[in-house]
Amino acid sequence: MPSACALGTLRVMSSHGTFPSQEIARLIKGGAIASAAGIAPEQIQPSSLDLTLSVEAYSMTGSLLPLGGEKVRDLIERFARYPISLREPAVLVRDNVYLVRLRESLKLPQRVAAYANNKSSTGRIDLQTRVICDKNPRYDRVPEGYEGELWLEIIPKSFDVKVRAGDSVNQTIFYSERTFVLGNDLARLSRKTPLMFAASEAVPQPAGDGLLMTLDLEQDIVGFVAKKSLKPKPIDLAALGQHEPEDYFEPIRKPKDGALFLSQNAFYIFSTYEYISVPPDFAVEMLPYDTSAGEFRAHYAGFFDPGFGYGAKGEVKGTPAVLEVRPYEDDLIVRHRQPVCKMAYEKLTAPPDKLYGVGVKSNYAQQRGPRLSKFFRQG
Repeated sequence: MPSACALGTLRVMSSHGTFPSQEIARLIKGGAIASAAGIAPEQIQPSSLDLTLSVEAYSMTGSLLPLGGEKVRDLIERFARYPISLREPAVLVRDNVYLVRLRESLKLPQRVAAYANNKSSTGRIDLQTRVICDKNPRYDRVPEGYEGELWLEIIPKSFDVKVRAGDSVNQTIFYSERTFVLGNDLARLSRKTPLMFAASEAVPQPAGDGLLMTLDLEQDIVGFVAKKSLKPKPIDLAALGQHEPEDYFEPIRKPKDGALFLSQNAFYIFSTYEYISVPPDFAVEMLPYDTSAGEFRAHYAGFFDPGFGYGAKGEVKGTPAVLEVRPYEDDLIVRHRQPVCKMAYEKLTAPPDKLYGVGVKSNYAQQRGPRLSKFFRQG
């Protein structure tokens, strides 16, 4: 299942929270986030930072984490198969495990931590990424006050990919105690500012631990499935909009009986029936709905920046979320409006100085229905 926060660990609203773009910029200026190549302004998103690959990479014998006293380089010394230079483009072969040093390193203040996740574009090509760091036996978690290198485990699951130094495949948020909106606070926020829409109408939200979203199987094209049996050319992460969709995915048309059969370990892209809106002083993380509802990964990329589905002043009436689905252990039958995920709203320490889709280049602000990654030609 996704390495998302367990609902039992979420904190109730307080004065703490996740950092907006201007606070991330201050961390960079103060040396808490550094890169020998420099950090470009476009890496800073409304509430997250795009991380970039360095030239140093390794093919690994398997996926692994450091123990409490180990550095990542200790693992490389013991378990690396061979080094790879990303100074020039290199192909990462599907179903193989790679470890790449990120260009960004950290010297975080006390009480400041980070959490990482895939970017939407790489999640939609079934590229699994997980951050690891020294002396920390957990994926995608950077502990408070961490000082040192960051490494990225990359596992292409459906397609070979071509990467080079400077490519960005994942992102991270920084925070001082993540502050989630729960229970009656969530219901009050929904009454004040509509957070979810269906057929352009606001959907009232009861008190709870997140907004429940369901699967949309009523569109002409309800989704896509990866052609894993074929071996097309690698997806080049520098070639935006230049790959032919039919070489990599098959469209899935609306099922006649409202039910769809999903094959074990196949990779699918769907979208939600509901549209979500993220006001300026909040960010959202997509969480798994319920493991008892089916053993499948509901997403790789789980961050939604402030302004997603909102616009500048709330004029956008929501945007559907795209789901990256991989069934595990068993084949599945899914149906229209089946619950698939929850959206957990978290408070920012302040509204960001830029919003998603408003003065910030965004590939999915206007997405409607299941949309393929930005690497593919859009019909």
